[in-house]
Amino acid sequence: MLTLSARRAAVGANYAMPMTSSRRASIAGLFGVLGIILLATLSPTPVDAGRGAWVDAALVVLHRVGVPGAFGYRELEMSANVAMFVPLGALLALVLVPGWRWFGYVIVPLLSAGIELGQWLFLSRRDGAVSDIVTNTIGGWIGLSLVIVVLRFRSRKPRR
Repeated sequence: MLTLSARRAAVGANYAMPMTSSRRASIAGLFGVLGIILLATLSPTPVDAGRGAWVDAALVVLHRVGVPGAFGYRELEMSANVAMFVPLGALLALVLVPGWRWFGYVIVPLLSAGIELGQWLFLSRRDGAVSDIVTNTIGGWIGLSLVIVVLRFRSRKPRR
């Protein structure tokens, strides 16, 4: 049986990352974003409950600045779902060890499916929907992919 240090040596340098202040901040940010997402999605009352006037005003502004009139409440909600999960994906990419960043592409849809299942089973005023799993996943994958691309680009730049 290999010891932990022997396993690390066998897997390579990407197995462990030093605990730098930026990595600690990324971990704290990940927990903060996750907390906000769970609060927004698993509270008994929908986030937009009692905010119909605000939603209508936001749509009026969007239509005035050129967003097509066909863009309505459902599209706004889908966009918000995407936007809510982008930071989660980005922070996952920063927290996960380089050789394991691909796992973020598994974590995001599983987390989203768990949230939607929880809404469907336990929250009568909430609607767990497959479309929400899809939009949440798209947002998480966008954040994850952007950070992975930036990190790869930065690591290939020659240092001066």
